[in-house]
Amino acid sequence: MKINKSIGILIVILLSQVSLQAQEIYDSSDLYFEKAKASIANEEFSRAAKLSWRGLQLAPDDLDLKTLLGAANLQLGRYDTARWVLRQVYEKRRKNPDILKYLVNIEQTTQRYSDAICFVNELLEITPYSRGWHMRKIAIYKEMGNYEEAERALKRIYQIYPNDSQLKEEYNYIMIGDGDEAIKSKNYEEASEIYKTIITNTPENKDAYIGIIRNEMQKGNPEAALQYTNRSLLELPLDRELVEKKIGLLEALGRHEEAIVYIESQPIKDAFPDIYKNTRPYLMQQSADFNEYNDPYEINKKLAETGNSVALDYVIKNSLGKGYYVDAEYFLNIALKRSPNSKDYLIKQMELYKATLNTEEYNKSVLALHEKFPTDTDITYAYNKLMYDTAKDYVASNQDQLALPIFEELVSSPDFQKEAEQQIYGIYISQQKYDEATDQIDKLIGLDPNNPDFLRRKSTLYQEMELFDDALEITRNLEQNYPLNQTYPALYVDQIEAYATYLMREQRYRAVIPVVEDGLSRENNNKRLLDIAINAASAIPDYEKGINYGLSALSFYPNNKNFKLKLSNLYSQNKEYTKAKGVLDTLRTTYIYDRKIKNALAEVLFYRAKAQEEDGLVEEALVNYDSAVSLNPDDRGSLMRMVNLHITQKPSDESLDFINEQLEERPDDNFLKYKKGIVFELLKQYDSAYYYQKFREIDNPFEKQEWNLVLETLRAAQLKNQIAATYLQATSDSIAFSTSLASLNYSREYTKMTYGADINYAARTSGVGVQGGVNVSRIFTETIYADVGLLVGSRFFPKLKLYGNAYKGFKSGYEAQVGLSFARLQNDQNYLTLSLGASRTWEDIWVQARLSFSPTSVPFVDDSTIPSTTTFQSFLYTNVMVQARINVNARKDYFSVIVSGGSAPFDQQLEFQDNTFLNFTNVMVGAGYMYHMTPRSSLLVNGTWINFLSNQTTNNQIVLDQIYTNQYNLSVSFITRF
Repeated sequence: MKINKSIGILIVILLSQVSLQAQEIYDSSDLYFEKAKASIANEEFSRAAKLSWRGLQLAPDDLDLKTLLGAANLQLGRYDTARWVLRQVYEKRRKNPDILKYLVNIEQTTQRYSDAICFVNELLEITPYSRGWHMRKIAIYKEMGNYEEAERALKRIYQIYPNDSQLKEEYNYIMIGDGDEAIKSKNYEEASEIYKTIITNTPENKDAYIGIIRNEMQKGNPEAALQYTNRSLLELPLDRELVEKKIGLLEALGRHEEAIVYIESQPIKDAFPDIYKNTRPYLMQQSADFNEYNDPYEINKKLAETGNSVALDYVIKNSLGKGYYVDAEYFLNIALKRSPNSKDYLIKQMELYKATLNTEEYNKSVLALHEKFPTDTDITYAYNKLMYDTAKDYVASNQDQLALPIFEELVSSPDFQKEAEQQIYGIYISQQKYDEATDQIDKLIGLDPNNPDFLRRKSTLYQEMELFDDALEITRNLEQNYPLNQTYPALYVDQIEAYATYLMREQRYRAVIPVVEDGLSRENNNKRLLDIAINAASAIPDYEKGINYGLSALSFYPNNKNFKLKLSNLYSQNKEYTKAKGVLDTLRTTYIYDRKIKNALAEVLFYRAKAQEEDGLVEEALVNYDSAVSLNPDDRGSLMRMVNLHITQKPSDESLDFINEQLEERPDDNFLKYKKGIVFELLKQYDSAYYYQKFREIDNPFEKQEWNLVLETLRAAQLKNQIAATYLQATSDSIAFSTSLASLNYSREYTKMTYGADINYAARTSGVGVQGGVNVSRIFTETIYADVGLLVGSRFFPKLKLYGNAYKGFKSGYEAQVGLSFARLQNDQNYLTLSLGASRTWEDIWVQARLSFSPTSVPFVDDSTIPSTTTFQSFLYTNVMVQARINVNARKDYFSVIVSGGSAPFDQQLEFQDNTFLNFTNVMVGAGYMYHMTPRSSLLVNGTWINFLSNQTTNNQIVLDQIYTNQYNLSVSFITRF
């Protein structure tokens, strides 16, 4: 039959989907889920059922869709269908409160009460203090007719929520019934305890008073019944039933006059005129008949009126004892008129005020008596009790400054010493005066050394003072001395938790571990301690230990999402990315739409990608960065590193395409726009670079100002023309010479071509030299470019110089250079130079190294022969040079240094000397600074110091004498674009 029923449910569901297939079709179960969820929110339950069913065709095991399907069918009243679907989810998610709630509703509605109770019990295991589910359980028991279990359940929840007015009312109702049953069974003592409990909890409960009055009457104790009646009237002074009950009891006790006086009191007279009119005459008649000859109290009252002191004392004593407070007040006033300073009468007056709850007069009476009779023990006790209660009221109203001196005075009273000392301790604790509190708790321990509660308080005080080691020592001793008391082991673990939390807050992570392990040795499944242990190990960092704690936590709480997330993070930090991803994948099967889990997985992929990037695995890193961004679109770190990696490792055209793709998804992302500007700058498209780099977001005002200068520099880079004027002064401290050089350079840029012209001018005492030339450079690809030039000069410059250089860029900022130059000097000597160089660029640093080789043949003329003969000798001159530039600010002002050495001077293609020194070793060091005065104009200052061998004396090719010369060069260049 179950199989047939399931088939029938399936057919019903299938038929209900027919109309949907022609209306809403999606290719993703996630879309069906979102639409169904929205439909339930809009109370479109039929549509929600259809959408969730359709989604299950794409994802048959999707528990979230099944949950929506069950919820929708529940609302549609299809209880069998809802139960069938939700039971499948329940088997997978037994602790899911929503599923259990749905099943409770289904089973209660279909009157399958036992199943409903089972599901409620499971919910109470998850949330044991849920008032709503306890009340639901009681309601189900009542529907079943199982009132006994309903009462038990109500009593249990009332213990949890004693201040809940609704629970209190229902609890009292049940207890009243129990009291009535006890009276019927003649269990009077049990009934009395029940009614007293109700009255204590709810002093205004009339039914409890009626019950206890009836109980005392059946016990044959009308005097006690009258006392409870009087007490009830303090709470319900004008309740007719209770008023009539008091009058009847007074009549039954023969206390007619007291009943008459009560009826004649103004509140009763005004509230119940019929009682005054009808009952009062009746009682007066009954009183006359009863008291005429029988009541000694009445006889003594008459005697007291005549001045008989013995009768007066008798009446006062009996009226106080029997509750005849009106008589007591009347005759006490007579007595005090006769003896106004009588200690005995004044004390009785104080007792009368206390009995009639006249607090104000009672307090005045106590103070007056204490002032008159300060040595009387009873009066002193009453005074001290009044002071103690007053001080407690001050404490309750947060007036500790008023309470403290009273308690300090009460310490001298043996009856109140311990209580006062405890109150003083409490005040010091509330005021956080921990030193005073420490002295105070030591006093209490001295008063009662065997009281473990005082030691427990001292331990918790030390805990409050963050003296955790001392607190734990005391608690350990309490455990040893009281092994059967389970309070102290629990306190010890609580203090361990507080200690570990404190150490974590103080960032003393290594100290946390032994503390936590102490706690775990007592309670190895303590969720809080396991959580702290994981956090501390991660912060140290000791990822292996943290992983072990995480695995231990999951052995106790295998489905705990928090522990799984932390274990995944630890695996990730330990670079065990596969394990980290595996843990998160198990969570994703359960929490398909959980954003926190998706973000955690994105973080794992980020760290994996970062490690791959550091290992040079560019493609793998890009894939993982992209996956991280897909999982968490708000993951700025992955997005930024992915973009930066594209820019540094991929061709600029490809990087530009990639950033454009990202901008299609995030059109308002200023970071992507800024990086797009960086790519345009690399492509030397400065107009676009300027436009997009304006989107860079900078909060610091100073940095913003600096960045605006950079932008203006970019704008200036759009200008095609550049001119540079240079002046160089060369001097020496070894020989008397000084010479100068002036240069003028012009260039114009096109898309991929740059054309330039140079003119150099030098003047010496021997004449004037001029050098002029042209040059051109071309960009072939994004990473390959080259330049060539021709220089022609006179006098001090080479006759002819032809040069060319080619450059190739590589990943990570590397660049290679090869150059070739040919120079013919004024003496027709030829030099061919090959240069090989490499450089690397970081964000603000550029470093270059270059090695030059210059083979040549030098003619030697021998005049000793006739005719003279000329021979050629081959030489190979070399030079190695290293230079660096460091940007020092956002304007890209830079500081440069240069070092070179070899058998030929470093040649910057600025030839103004004859190659006189090629046969001699030389060393050059120098430094310079480029200052951008405006975005268009710059000032460059360079200084170099060259030390070389300027002359030597030889004999038969043996060097006899060497002379070294220092030459100092200082040049200033002004560069501007227009």
